[in-house]
Amino acid sequence: MSRLLSTDEHDVVVELMNIGIGRAANALSQMVQDEVLLSVPELQFLHPDEASDSFCAYLPNLLAGVMQDFSGFMTGRAALLFPEDRSLELVRAILGEDMSADEISELEQETLAELGNILLNNCLATLANLLNHEIKTELPHVFNVDTPNLLRRLSLPDETDNTSFIMLVQIEFSLRKRDLQGYLAFLIDVQSAGVFVASLRNYLAECA
Repeated sequence: MSRLLSTDEHDVVVELMNIGIGRAANALSQMVQDEVLLSVPELQFLHPDEASDSFCAYLPNLLAGVMQDFSGFMTGRAALLFPEDRSLELVRAILGEDMSADEISELEQETLAELGNILLNNCLATLANLLNHEIKTELPHVFNVDTPNLLRRLSLPDETDNTSFIMLVQIEFSLRKRDLQGYLAFLIDVQSAGVFVASLRNYLAECA
């Protein structure tokens, strides 16, 4: 997929993702009544053939995630991913320091699902809106997975290795003096790639 994008087009995707992440940060700041800082330092496009090796190289071995299907001008599956051993720390940062360990544990899945819903929806909606398209998202669900099996978990129904590409977005997450690193993974049906690239080029032409 990276060969389909020029440097300018790649930079536009990073720009749009940063806008979406910024909107998500504002929504989270209102939810937790504290400043949330989010940024996108790195973005990669991967073919499924190389994705598993890249996942194992870049991601922790055990992940807590939130998955959400989407359709519209692009069809695919999105996931928010964090190191599994820091998921409770993330939930505590969102809910506040005055909750007990039992309360935090009970609310872990609900809180992660809400976090994923805010982040994924804002990124997908921003991409769609700024590229003059529409997108529809399904309800998110929480999952845990070891990294070597992540690609299988993300795979779309009836998918073969040549029917998708993956956009892997690194995010830096700062909340209540905690710094966490997470990832957004977007597995996109390859039939959507042409529309996606054409939309990026139209966006660049309009901004020129």
